Amino acid sequence: MKKIERKQTRDHITQMLRYEILSGSIKAGEELAQESVAEQLGLSRMPVREALQSLEQEGFLVRLPNRHMQVAHLEPEHVSHIFRVIAVMAAELFTRIPAFAGETLRSRAEALAYADERSHELEFHHALISYIDNRYLEKAYQQFLEGYISYVILYLKEDNHESAQLLGALAGAISKQDNDEIAQATQRYFLTLAEIMRQHMKDWESAEA
Repeated sequence: MKKIERKQTRDHITQMLRYEILSGSIKAGEELAQESVAEQLGLSRMPVREALQSLEQEGFLVRLPNRHMQVAHLEPEHVSHIFRVIAVMAAELFTRIPAFAGETLRSRAEALAYADERSHELEFHHALISYIDNRYLEKAYQQFLEGYISYVILYLKEDNHESAQLLGALAGAISKQDNDEIAQATQRYFLTLAEIMRQHMKDWESAEA
């Protein structure tokens, strides 16, 4: 892990450690002590402790009797279950998006197919969030993005074309205010991301064997 030269918030540290775990750089079963992590990052213990606690709450870490944290072992097959839950919750949020937003979202999805940067797909999600008129639900969806979803989009996907098609279908369903179609389009999209994550996990597990 590289040292952090400037002071960062707990959220930044949490995201960095989360990505290290998802990449396999920090392996399942590895112990993390706040003292050693803080020293490696060049930070005080307080934000590191808060970051480790956040990751424990998310299920990435398990607390040990010695107060250290251990990276949880997650089977590739569990990933689909996690993404299915996310899809159900996300679909409920998307039904709250007004119909007039559908065309704007469809235009964004079409542009996504020609975008070179993967971050454009995350921008689509932020556009979705902007139409959810509920601060609590906005925060809940933001938490979805910060975990597996952003990692798959930023680091694992090869291009934006498939996502552009799937998100375009979601935008069309929102335009029609068809809740069943919204749920189906949402599930197709998130299960596609889940399969990418599952394959990634299988690849680095095979490399370790």
